[in-house]
Amino acid sequence: MVTDDPAQAAFNSDIIIFVLPAFLHLKYLKLLFPYIEEGCILIGMPGQNGFEFDVRYALRRKLNSCIVINFESLPWVCGNREFGKSVEIMSIKTQLLGALQGNPSNARIPKFLVELQKLLGNLPKLIISGHLLGMTLVSPNAYSHPPIIYGRWKNWDGQPLDYKPLFYHGIDEYTAELLGKLSEEILTISRQIGQEYPQIDLSEVIFVYDWDMNHYSEYIADKTNIHTVFLTNGAYNGIVHPMLQMPNGTYLPNFNHRYLTEDIPFGLVVIRGIAAIAGVKTPYIDLVLSWCQNKLRKEYLIGSELIGKDIGETRCPQRYGLTTLPEILGLDW
Repeated sequence: MVTDDPAQAAFNSDIIIFVLPAFLHLKYLKLLFPYIEEGCILIGMPGQNGFEFDVRYALRRKLNSCIVINFESLPWVCGNREFGKSVEIMSIKTQLLGALQGNPSNARIPKFLVELQKLLGNLPKLIISGHLLGMTLVSPNAYSHPPIIYGRWKNWDGQPLDYKPLFYHGIDEYTAELLGKLSEEILTISRQIGQEYPQIDLSEVIFVYDWDMNHYSEYIADKTNIHTVFLTNGAYNGIVHPMLQMPNGTYLPNFNHRYLTEDIPFGLVVIRGIAAIAGVKTPYIDLVLSWCQNKLRKEYLIGSELIGKDIGETRCPQRYGLTTLPEILGLDW
């Protein structure tokens, strides 16, 4: 059934899967809220960074009778073949990690993971592990897309190109090192939270090199380091930077693309907000975020403070009034 009626869409639904851009999650959650039944399982696939904050904000106490699951990314690397009609699956991940909050014994489908695996097939293998905040920290788009954009265009002279540069396969050693620096800062956030709340399992937050090896090992020809892993990952074949074609056939970078419009306000800003609450300094995240927000003509970060006028358009915890670790961990649910 295809419908624009939220009552029909949610009627008697055991599982609701959100396969949407992150900026639409809250809108859909609010529309569905009156019709979500007790024991329903709400799945972000992917939910992107801070999916659980949207769910909490929309459902409030109703959330206590539901289960929330967030998966770290899409099951595949894919792209549009014909807009609105078909897509091309370029590669399939080996595994897909998710986290759960809620009591599965209260769900109306206790074997929901089996049902979801059937929908996807044998791969990727679905794994549920750890705390939801781990998915918010490890979601890969947030700490890979923006620094790759930054690394390629930070010194751009403004002149058009006669080709579309390769995205993952075009990174240089500086950008690979920067990816590692951002990943290390995220690991530091995770460790700091773990020290204060050792009962919280954030073990799914891993280094960027290890993440790619876990998901794409069979596609990677040279596994020496981050740089070689990105350059030789066959799953990334043919992926280019988002570009705008000019009337004369040349190309300019498109900074109004989801790699920034989604992966900054619903990605890196979320991580930066968590870092602020955890008391972790993030100079490399700040470097990338400051440059990217200028390209978006937005203001999130002012100096080293996440107090910009456009914070309300993001999914960082501060936007919801969450300012302590117990609040973002959902210890008061």
